[in-house]
Amino acid sequence: MKALTMVGGVLVLSLLSSPAISKAVDQPPMNDFNSAFYTCASGGAFEVSYDSATPSHATLTTSHNNTRYVLTRASAGPAIQFAKGAVRFRTTGQTALVQGTRVPLRDCRLKGK
Repeated sequence: MKALTMVGGVLVLSLLSSPAISKAVDQPPMNDFNSAFYTCASGGAFEVSYDSATPSHATLTTSHNNTRYVLTRASAGPAIQFAKGAVRFRTTGQTALVQGTRVPLRDCRLKGK
């Protein structure tokens, strides 16, 4: 019994001292309607609507005159990224980066989570 307790203690210590393994994000965050809403520090906001629960396309609609950008999924390493031309939307979960839109969208955070 003492040996079993000792082995258990060693196992717990090894798990606690192991470096965290970062996992790539497979799917962007979304609600039941396959969309997500973000607010940005720059004062803007946008909604992203996905074509499915495992999206290959996304429509980004900004709070600036409801400007729409239809984007295609792109490879981005550990993040989810959609792009078309100069416009890029990238998320790793709770935060997002948008580049190339008419109105800058900086420091964006998922709303409602």
